[in-house]
Amino acid sequence: MSWKTQNKHRPGAYINVLGKGNNNNGADIGRTLLPVSTSLNWGAKGIIKLNSDSNFKALLGHDIDEPELQTLHEVLKGANTVLLLNNNDGTAAKATDAALPWAITAKYPGTLGNDLHVTIQKQDDRVAVTTLFGTKVVDQQVISVNRPNTLFDNDYVSFKLTNEMAPQSLSSGSNTNDSNDSGGKNTRASKAPVVMASKLDQLSDDVTVDLTGGTTKPAQISDLLNDALETENYDVATTAGFPVDSPLHKQLVDEIKHLREDNDIKVRGVIPFTGDKINYEGISTVANGVVLGDGTELDATVAAGFFAGASSSADAAKSLTYVEYPDAISAYPRLSNDKTVEALERGQIVFTTKRNETVVIEQDINSLTSFTDEKPVFFGKNRVVRTMDTIVTKVKNTYEDMFIGKVTNDSTGRDLFKANIISYLQGLSDASVISDFKESDVTVEVGNDRDAVLINFAVTPLDSMEKLYATMVVQ
Repeated sequence: MSWKTQNKHRPGAYINVLGKGNNNNGADIGRTLLPVSTSLNWGAKGIIKLNSDSNFKALLGHDIDEPELQTLHEVLKGANTVLLLNNNDGTAAKATDAALPWAITAKYPGTLGNDLHVTIQKQDDRVAVTTLFGTKVVDQQVISVNRPNTLFDNDYVSFKLTNEMAPQSLSSGSNTNDSNDSGGKNTRASKAPVVMASKLDQLSDDVTVDLTGGTTKPAQISDLLNDALETENYDVATTAGFPVDSPLHKQLVDEIKHLREDNDIKVRGVIPFTGDKINYEGISTVANGVVLGDGTELDATVAAGFFAGASSSADAAKSLTYVEYPDAISAYPRLSNDKTVEALERGQIVFTTKRNETVVIEQDINSLTSFTDEKPVFFGKNRVVRTMDTIVTKVKNTYEDMFIGKVTNDSTGRDLFKANIISYLQGLSDASVISDFKESDVTVEVGNDRDAVLINFAVTPLDSMEKLYATMVVQ
């Protein structure tokens, strides 16, 4: 594209071709908090820590490629760790059998527990205990018939020893005493003795028990979310997966603002575009979705999950502008140039299709669009916000971990704190995260109270290259 003034909104190369002459021919982070948007009917209530290697079937009752985990699948394309907020609650399925020495209980509440089955097969002096989830074998253990207490709980069920022994009548052979009387009328039949024997030892046939009674009674996700946002350690929280009219999006926005402004906890949020104007540097909104290589169409509510995951993994030296969306072949819907510019001007994340059927994040921005002297235009760029958040968090943690209550508030103590901050900021300057840093940019003084410290420091965050303005002169 050509340019007249350096006022382009979209990242890209803008090149003018001009003639000149005589007219001759001749592009520890990574934790994303994600509340579940579908009923899983399995799993622990509250936070479940997950990564790409997790056993999703055991923890959530579904494989990662099942529809119930679609949003989680997208978040994990960018995040190192997902803190999945599960609202599953209810009653756990159970099973007992008089022939077995255990009471069997599903590990988690929910209706999926009713799909569990346990089979016991006798093999001489041993038994094989097999747990099935639906038709899939998920655990198998072989134990001695005389040691039922050695059966361990697995990822799906727990075994509680009840009565491992059962009464058994023993045959005594001929227990008849004959009298010398020829009439034989004094004959006495003795009763066979009864002993206690292992239930497992007495098995003659295979036994299969089906767990039943599992119910789902979901907890209020909104209540769980507020608690998790304030207590968990994460970088980005998202309500991806929830419909655009869900009140959870506004709840997330309000809580992120509260944490950042009132508690100095510099976390960020990602939501699908709901039609509301957010206008806040701590929140990014996603305008559209993508089509995956297998034809699956993901709208903005789900695709927002990928951006949230990628945002949590990006450090202060990285921009997500033009970062590719894994497995995507087209934006959904594909926005025209004018519509893309409009979305960027509204502070929205846009996915764009490139010529080679790859999809990229058009520009790594947030929803801040009304700029002031206190929040200038570069506050709308996520890399800059990550830099500012990283510095604030580092300074806060350094003070709380190393100085508060430990170092005397005198000139020596304050100089020690100052030296620590200078060393950190110089490292950021060397890493091209900030520029033009000088030691004089940091001052540390005593505050109004004798236990108070006042620090002032100036930084200039760097951004990534996004726009190329070029002029090619053809002679």
